[in-house]
Amino acid sequence: MDIKTLFDNAAQIYDQTRRQYIPCFDDFYGTAIELIPYPRNAAVEILDLGAGTGLLAALVAEAFPNAQITLLDISGEMLAKAKERFASQTQRIHYQPLDYIHAPILGRYDVIVSALSLHHTEPANLRITFDKIYTGLRSGGFFINADQVLGPTPVIEEHYQQTWLRQIRARGCTEEEINLALERMKADRTSTLEAQLHWLKATGFEEVNCWYKHYRFAVYSGRKKGKISDADKRG
Repeated sequence: MDIKTLFDNAAQIYDQTRRQYIPCFDDFYGTAIELIPYPRNAAVEILDLGAGTGLLAALVAEAFPNAQITLLDISGEMLAKAKERFASQTQRIHYQPLDYIHAPILGRYDVIVSALSLHHTEPANLRITFDKIYTGLRSGGFFINADQVLGPTPVIEEHYQQTWLRQIRARGCTEEEINLALERMKADRTSTLEAQLHWLKATGFEEVNCWYKHYRFAVYSGRKKGKISDADKRG
């Protein structure tokens, strides 16, 4: 099943088990928000890449009430759920139905964020996607990714998997919910953290660093070269 169909089908129930499927939910998403290097009143423009139902975008919108936020996703059904979430914020929330793997990222942004999306990308395409992200940022802009990473060895990857299964069962996931997650995970094309940080640097990103890691869940970032183009947006 292709990615678009997979997530179109999952859109109606996708949000229901997020906190169970992500044992480190608060730290994982919280670190991504904390890494956005602007005052909370800044009028920055932010792109959420692979935004899905808008979970990360909602946290960004709450933290940065003056930001203009664009949600980009291949799944029209996911974006439809996001529009329901942001029904009262139509003036500052925007939508792009787009397959970012096979199309350029439109526009220029101060920050591009992503959560649990890029791990569906084949390694060769992920390197190209990093190039697109770099192009989509303004001078001095920031890319922040909260995602799953592949264990550096098969033994470590198996430890990640077994730890995740143990933790989500402890959080109340039913076997049916686990099987649904495992079915979606067949579409994963995860790369190691080391490889992803290397590719970011090769693309031209500076200050590349992993700021948070809980087994397979990692948050890392990089900064595009150059001075920030709109310094007044810092507040």
